[in-house]
Amino acid sequence: MKYNIGFGLPALLLSLGLYAALDRFIPWPHYYFDWVISVSVVTLLYYGLDKWLAVSKRKAPRVPELVLNLLTVGGGSVGAWLGRTIFRHKIRLSRHWLMFAILIVSSALHVYVLHTLYSVSLDW
Repeated sequence: MKYNIGFGLPALLLSLGLYAALDRFIPWPHYYFDWVISVSVVTLLYYGLDKWLAVSKRKAPRVPELVLNLLTVGGGSVGAWLGRTIFRHKIRLSRHWLMFAILIVSSALHVYVLHTLYSVSLDW
């Protein structure tokens, strides 16, 4: 199996582009939700792409697990969960289950901390 790290920069650029589009056209008070939506969409697309590359008999490089995990912990946990469910991708790997559970918990803690800090800053 051949991996290519060249998937990381396009994922970041696509996430930033979607974030900029959401921030410009949807006036939300919380910028974090724009980021979560954009990264979740990119994560869902990357899970679909990796599943397609895994099923097809092409010699193309696969999406590295590191990129999928960084997208998940960077705010795309909803997209990762949907990608695993819709595409039934990486559901039989026990080591991926443990890493995925850790990433989901860390993403939930991240949202909780940001929400707590944001709500405290509004009280001033």
